Amino acid sequence: MKARIRPLAPCALVWNYPDTEPGFAALADACRAEGLTLTPVGPADTGRTIGSLCGGPGPASAPAIEANYPAALVMNGLDRSRLDSFLTRLRAGGVSIPLKAMVTPTNQGWTLAALLAELVQEREAFAARAAAQTAQKEQ
Repeated sequence: MKARIRPLAPCALVWNYPDTEPGFAALADACRAEGLTLTPVGPADTGRTIGSLCGGPGPASAPAIEANYPAALVMNGLDRSRLDSFLTRLRAGGVSIPLKAMVTPTNQGWTLAALLAELVQEREAFAARAAAQTAQKEQ
């Protein structure tokens, strides 16, 4: 007997980007245009898995994990061309969210806190690499 795996819902999880932000309406419009459910997530969701936050199996709640991260957007259900269109809409709407990720088979089992920590670490690594390349060019 084959296991039946329910696909995750097309969604956009948004962390630390309240609806009072100037670009929030543009974010909501871009989500509607691409068929994504916009789901604000907060500290109470940090212990839940990305998969469960996107409608997959998992607990509806979990112990919160201390998390102080910049705004983040985690997207599921977009192919490459729709992702490009979505990101273009965000830029045109003035949406400024520094951390972005797609849901993958690997990260859907991670907690929200673990994914946010990974995104911050990657961003810091990219910045360090860019700084090193700039310093090397100046020599």
